[in-house]
Amino acid sequence: MKKVDILILLLIVGVMSCSEEIEPTPYTYSQIFSGKEKKTWVFESIILWEEGKSDFSYTLTSCIRDDQYIFYADSEKKYEVTNGATKCASGEPDLLITDTWSFINGGATLTIILPFLSDTPLPYIVREVSNTDMLLEIFIDQENTQSYRIAFKSTGTN
Repeated sequence: MKKVDILILLLIVGVMSCSEEIEPTPYTYSQIFSGKEKKTWVFESIILWEEGKSDFSYTLTSCIRDDQYIFYADSEKKYEVTNGATKCASGEPDLLITDTWSFINGGATLTIILPFLSDTPLPYIVREVSNTDMLLEIFIDQENTQSYRIAFKSTGTN
């Protein structure tokens, strides 16, 4: 009887000692925005959509078009907007914004600051996103009949 008890005890200890250490990994959908460490996006286009009308494409100045939007994969979800090669003013800093970003999967909502639209974080609907392209939308009226659709292209990840 003692041999059976010892054998059962050894089996339990053996099974428990063979367990693999679990390492948490970030939710992979967030990595579409941030990569594994950080990911840089650049502005591609902005369109005013209005129900029943033709789309209107805005042309932003080159000093805004070449800005870089950097999403970090750290626990704080740091977000930066940096100046590109062309600055809008001679004394403008290289780093325009340091803030955080958030993504809510249930509503497909990405909350960030886009300095050419607002100085505060706004919730943008993620209409499309892939490893290389992102299309955001924000409605500008209560009836949801007008919106801005902003397209970005990824320049790479780190």
